[in-house]
Amino acid sequence: MAAMKKILGASFFILGISSLISQVLLIREFATSFYGNELFIGGFLFAWLFWCGVGSFWAGKSLAGKTSFFDRAGICQGLVALLLPLEVLAVRASRLLLGQMPGAVPDLVPSLIYGFLSLAPLCVVLGLQFSFAVRARAEVPEGSPSARDAGRAYLVETWGFVLGGVLFSLFLVRLEAFAVVTLVIWMNLGMAVLFMARQKNKHLGIWLSASVLVVGTFLWSFGSLESRTAQLRFPSEKLQLFVNSIHGSVGVTQRGKQYNFYQNGVLLGAARETQESEYLVHFPMLAHPRPKEVLLLGTAFNGPLLEVLKHGPASVHEVELDPALPGDGERFLSRDLREALRDPRVRIWTADPRAFFRSYGGKFDVIIANLPDPTSVLINRNDTVEFFRSVNAHLKPDGLFAMRLGFAPDYVTPELERLGGSVYATLRSVFHSVRVLPEDTIYYLAMTEGAEDPDPARMVRRMRDRHIAPAFLTEACLRDRFTNDRVERVSSLFENMLWKVKNTDARPRSYYFAFLRWLSQFHLGAAQVFFSLTQVPFTVLLAAGLLGVGVPLSFSGDPEKKRRRLALVSMGTAGFSLMALEIIVIYLFQVAFGNLYYRLAFLLAAFMAGTGAGTWTALRGKQGPGRFSLAVIHMIGAVYFLLLMQGCRIFFDRGLLLQDWHQWVFGGIAALGGVFAGAGFPLANGLYFSEGKGERPGSVYAADLLGASLGALLTGGFLVPVWGVVQTLIFLGALNGFVALFLLFRKDLGRKDI
Repeated sequence: MAAMKKILGASFFILGISSLISQVLLIREFATSFYGNELFIGGFLFAWLFWCGVGSFWAGKSLAGKTSFFDRAGICQGLVALLLPLEVLAVRASRLLLGQMPGAVPDLVPSLIYGFLSLAPLCVVLGLQFSFAVRARAEVPEGSPSARDAGRAYLVETWGFVLGGVLFSLFLVRLEAFAVVTLVIWMNLGMAVLFMARQKNKHLGIWLSASVLVVGTFLWSFGSLESRTAQLRFPSEKLQLFVNSIHGSVGVTQRGKQYNFYQNGVLLGAARETQESEYLVHFPMLAHPRPKEVLLLGTAFNGPLLEVLKHGPASVHEVELDPALPGDGERFLSRDLREALRDPRVRIWTADPRAFFRSYGGKFDVIIANLPDPTSVLINRNDTVEFFRSVNAHLKPDGLFAMRLGFAPDYVTPELERLGGSVYATLRSVFHSVRVLPEDTIYYLAMTEGAEDPDPARMVRRMRDRHIAPAFLTEACLRDRFTNDRVERVSSLFENMLWKVKNTDARPRSYYFAFLRWLSQFHLGAAQVFFSLTQVPFTVLLAAGLLGVGVPLSFSGDPEKKRRRLALVSMGTAGFSLMALEIIVIYLFQVAFGNLYYRLAFLLAAFMAGTGAGTWTALRGKQGPGRFSLAVIHMIGAVYFLLLMQGCRIFFDRGLLLQDWHQWVFGGIAALGGVFAGAGFPLANGLYFSEGKGERPGSVYAADLLGASLGALLTGGFLVPVWGVVQTLIFLGALNGFVALFLLFRKDLGRKDI
């Protein structure tokens, strides 16, 4: 008996470690294969939690069978070891199987469906394993599961999550994917061997022991498996370089004689982009009379840096996020581009743009941003009011700022109008004046108060005086870009459009408009539906949320069923709230510090540490239904969300600058949020299993996971982009307060539930 419980305890612990490591690892794989977009990350978390909930619920129904629950838990442990490497292969092969070209924007619907279905096998097994192991540990008659046993199992799994987060943040983040997979395989096959050995199934135990050795040796020894499977991400192109770093991944492919650079699945450009570089650089450089101090943000090694040096600046600072760009990719550049990187006037920084502005005190004549469109939250943070204020603060009194955006001036769709207009309105709120130069790419020139207004005739004279002869930006082309009818039409459109909405850190509207534009390319009707969400008043959203919680709680019937229903709704609300808070903290962390990937495990571990602390505290309390205690937990959660809302308002209104040590503040916010959800789990189990009449022992765990899956989908996809961080926190506070009132004042739940 004692030995079995020790094995089961170790199983819960390994389950937590494996879940955290697998989750973060697969998030990187999904982000690389599916354009690095938070919508896919939200969809990933939704699918992960949904299928784990399905597995737990399914296990709760499977109370009878020829195989013991102890054996079932061991079988699940072995299946995890088998399924994780298959999941990695499935994600890497997604573009090949879906027929999507590398670097191209994927069709949203089939990509989300593929991701949703591909996670099902692994996550269902994880959900099954928890419930089977709880049932095996309880060892009580059928139909009488122990709430305290479920709570202890949840606690041990949570501490496994925490350890997994620490291991990944400190060590595993630097390893290749299949090295990390190997570790997970060894842990889970080792546990499966213990299960089988305990049941005296010697043949199966020997077979599993051999599997540990053979599979582990294969994965660890054959490094080519990493590169061969990485090639699957780039069908029709030959992979020349693929590097995993703490920031994600960098890939270099070859197609014919052209080399292409990718970062986290996003195409940064070819090894030489002369035309794009000339337009991006020469417009602002020629508009300035003496551009001596220049700053380049984003990809500059494949052309922009070389074009800047033609103007004879005194110094050029280039900020690249990942040291692998241009470091590891330099050998794929032509000789003149490599020489530009070694020019004594050039200083290359490997830092996040916002971190660079926090640490650098100098000012520039011209700042040029060569960043992708705001198709992700991480990129959107470089198009907000707060970021542009930092840019403006680092410009000299006559300085200019230039950036670009994908465009189509001959057919400005409503989605594109709102995206381009949002960037324009955001720039106008910070800079003295803004000029737009629309073609297939629209260039924005933002001027400080002392800057000259760009004049094409004067710019042509400077081009001649500086002896610059661009291959594409001829004198005639330069004049046309400033004087053609598209300039006046698009400028007027942006000035007078109804949807001129500023993009801020608190409300990433440009990101949402970029999402609408992306969706409209494949599904115009769906894009119109999603756009309609921007017109829904927040009060309507709040009423719908409260109604969605209140209706299941209002059904009459048997008091025992109503009690169980209340427990499930309580746990579902707690799961929804915790995951929504997790998405908000991750979003705010990205806004403040960028470079999220190598800190993601740290944040998840902080949440789970708080969850473990809350569960441990609740388990030490008095046993029983604890309806009043559960109501107090929800009320404390409501107050916590409203306090966070007020803190965010102060933070965004005052534009406070964060230092690196503030990362621990985010960890503290995450841990405190986890405490409420963790304390609620054993209390909800106590309410559900009161009088020993609870059904389906995995149901409370399933409600937690399914509520969390809904929170992941709605918060990242709609609540924060459409209504903003502050209003989302108000929504969460109201939701928890509403549930607390039901717990306190619903009187028809049976005489023992007081």
